[in-house]
Amino acid sequence: MRRILTAALLTLAASLSAAAQEAPSQQQQQSPAPTQGERLGMRHRGPLRMRARMRMRREGLRALRRLNLTEQQTAQLRTLRQGAFESTRAQREELRQLLRARREANGQLNEAQQARAKQLREELRAARQRARESALAGLTSDQRTQLEQLKAERKARREEFRQRREEFRQQRRQMRDGQRPPQ
Repeated sequence: MRRILTAALLTLAASLSAAAQEAPSQQQQQSPAPTQGERLGMRHRGPLRMRARMRMRREGLRALRRLNLTEQQTAQLRTLRQGAFESTRAQREELRQLLRARREANGQLNEAQQARAKQLREELRAARQRARESALAGLTSDQRTQLEQLKAERKARREEFRQRREEFRQQRRQMRDGQRPPQ
C-alpha cells in the first residue's frame, strides 16, 4: 500500500514540475512584442533628449547673459517668450495626446493621426522661428554680432569634442581588436 501511495505521489510531483517548467514558455509566447525602442535598446531615449534640450536652453541663456542686455530688452524677451509659450499651449497639448496614443498603440498611429502630428510639429517649429526672429529684432547690431560670434565659438567647441570622441572610439576599437593604439 505504501509503495502504491509513494509511486502515486512521485508521479504527481513529476507531472507538476513538468507543467511548471512549461508555463513560463507559454507566458513568454503571450507577452506583447517589444516596441521599436526596446528592440533597439533605446528605452531611455526620452530622458536623454530632455537633458539635451535643457543643456541647450542653459547655453542659450548663458549667451544672452553675455550680451549685456538692458532691463528693457530683458523684459521684452521675457514677455516674448511667455507669449510664444502661451500661444502654442493647445498645439503642444494635442501633440502630447497623439504621442501618448502612439505609445499605447505600440508605436503605431493611423495616417490621419500621423499627418496631424506632422502638421503640429511644423506649426510649433514655425512659432519658434517667429519668436527667434522677434528676439533678434530686439537686439542692437553690436549684440547681434556678439551673438553670432558666440554661436561660432560654440560650434567650434562642439566640432572639437566630436573629433576627440571619434579618436577615442577608434582607439577603443583598436584595443578591442587586439591592436595597439598609436602613440
